[in-house]
Amino acid sequence: MKRTLIAVLALAVLAAACGDDAEGSQPDGATISETQPVTITGDPLPTFPEAGADPAVGMAMPEVEGASFDGTPISITNDGRPKVILIVTHWCPHCRSEVEEYAAAFGSDGLPGDVDVYSVSTSPDPNAQYYPPSEWLGGQDWPVPVIADSAGREIALAVGLTAFPYSVFVYADGTVAARATGAIPYEAFVDAVQFLADHPTAGS
Repeated sequence: MKRTLIAVLALAVLAAACGDDAEGSQPDGATISETQPVTITGDPLPTFPEAGADPAVGMAMPEVEGASFDGTPISITNDGRPKVILIVTHWCPHCRSEVEEYAAAFGSDGLPGDVDVYSVSTSPDPNAQYYPPSEWLGGQDWPVPVIADSAGREIALAVGLTAFPYSVFVYADGTVAARATGAIPYEAFVDAVQFLADHPTAGS
């Protein structure tokens, strides 16, 4: 039986997840902004299913042009490298736990060398805990590039997000290998990253 990334993740993803029910907002301030304009190229992925096979597997990952909280341009493109996109929000305790665990591991082990890791901050809520997300992630010494989603949550919608934290794993050929909702233990994340490094396409 062919080994897939979905199989690698199947027993690892924790059930705990936060529902996607926050409204985005754009705070005042010219230097740091919790949301940024984004441009999405390509077809959006279908909404992540509650059960059954994920219809997004094998589809092309939409390309994203955006910026960090301070306006530094960041893009996620089909550049021939495998990648993982971690989508989080500051008010989700499972996101905070995952970021804290990963940040500590990245601090000691460094980021994976053969797979690019990006993060997206979305759905900020000024009335919720750990707002603003720029300070929350900055306080974690988070080394992963962060794209601030638009006020309209365009990135979250483009990848079919239904709950937090949300992860998208992409083969080097730009197609979706797997998606997951819920916190992924760091050891399982490392296994998934190694799988992507070893398998540039679904059939490899």
